[in-house]
Amino acid sequence: MKYVRVPRELHTSDVLAEEACFSPGRYVRFVPPKQKGNSHYVPLDKLVRVREEAVKIQKGENYRYAEIGDINVATGSICFREMKGYRLPTQRPARAEKGDVLISTVRTYRKGIGLVMDNGSDLVTTNAILNLCAMTDFAPGITLPYVYSFLRSDFFVEQVWSLLHRGVYPRMDTGALGKISIPLADDKDVCAYVAALALAIAEKDRAIRLRNDEINARIETELAANQTGKAFQYSYPSFDEVRSTLRFDAGIYSEIFKREQHKITSYRRGWANYQQLGFAIGRGQNLQLSCIGHSVYSDTPKPNFYRMVAPTDISEFRTVEAFRYLGNQRDLDLVKRGDVIFGAEGFCKGRCVILVDEQQRTISNIHGVVFHPLDGSMTRGIFLGCFLGYLRNVGIVDAIGAGGSGGSLAIGYLDQVPIPRFPDDIQEQIARLYHNSAPAPARNATLANFLAWHREWNEGLGIWELDRELKALQRTLGEVQEQIIEGLTVKIPI
Repeated sequence: MKYVRVPRELHTSDVLAEEACFSPGRYVRFVPPKQKGNSHYVPLDKLVRVREEAVKIQKGENYRYAEIGDINVATGSICFREMKGYRLPTQRPARAEKGDVLISTVRTYRKGIGLVMDNGSDLVTTNAILNLCAMTDFAPGITLPYVYSFLRSDFFVEQVWSLLHRGVYPRMDTGALGKISIPLADDKDVCAYVAALALAIAEKDRAIRLRNDEINARIETELAANQTGKAFQYSYPSFDEVRSTLRFDAGIYSEIFKREQHKITSYRRGWANYQQLGFAIGRGQNLQLSCIGHSVYSDTPKPNFYRMVAPTDISEFRTVEAFRYLGNQRDLDLVKRGDVIFGAEGFCKGRCVILVDEQQRTISNIHGVVFHPLDGSMTRGIFLGCFLGYLRNVGIVDAIGAGGSGGSLAIGYLDQVPIPRFPDDIQEQIARLYHNSAPAPARNATLANFLAWHREWNEGLGIWELDRELKALQRTLGEVQEQIIEGLTVKIPI
């Protein structure tokens, strides 16, 4: 940890203050860096207001509800799920509005902090969430997005760790807000720049989710509009069907699986498996010591290191949450441009990403299945990856998999996965939603038009490009935040 210090010695008064408990976590202290004059620290409770408003549920009404697990710890996005009032786990959930900052009281140390980007009067959350809804008048010019950006930083998380007693289930409540410090830049333009970066990142993340939903909707529409044969009718499996599959360990006999499979096998233009469509298949690189010898791992790029994408690194929105890097002297099996990395095991089973660039040598691990288009077609590779992600979304991947703890999907089972023969133009439309480069707006970005400039650019970008630019903004934000924390002068590049 960067800001947390373990003391070299303890005074008797320190031990007595902790009731003679010698748990090491009781003596960890948060020590912020000494500032150099261009910023200062302020307790969080002096800056923000907490929404403490509950909603009386009407059982027949529709609501959009978020639990603590619906806050994405990697990005801060929040997934509100639509459900009827009678299905909500509480009859008096907390109200949420667009622009609120939600802090999970039990996942704070994992960056369970999100910004509400949805709009509407039907947004509600669990009561296990702190809802920061507005700013006080203590620091004019400081906005909630500015505070949110620091709440998602290691600077905040390490403060939370220093407050928690190890060995008990960690919780964060309103009483802890006064013990948390937020660095405020003295230059209001710098504060506005940080807030703009945070909002631009949130909007790119939302654009990725919308593109992802649109891909699934395009596939669903094409299948539904081109059905042939009889309407689906479920029947229990016959002895001959069980004999042909020799499987009792899967959900392939369920009504959900058979209905979704029927949509594909009844597609008017036909279907095929991955081999018939011209794809080779293989496992990712085995990274065990016995196979490749010693390796060095890094969270940041290093010269001559491999860039690694494991299934656990892939998000449900067809992006890589974070690349990792591996140094090894051997020639490892590379993932090529246009290849599909498919998670084959565990709870990430069925998550996919399509490699669009080869800026750095890229590998996966043995838990990933790699599909390679034999003709090198980027469009066909992207379509396959998008369709496999769709199959996960409708439950087919889980049904085919075997075993517990998320299960696994052996390569042999993938022969059974039907893939529709979509026309080239439909495949291209879907592929453009995933990969589409677009020039940045012609006018220069300024502090005044920063968000509008990025919104305009977002309109033309695919998921891969949106994620690339999002990560670039995250790096910029991290650098600016570190300068503010240390009290250095921040140069705004726009």
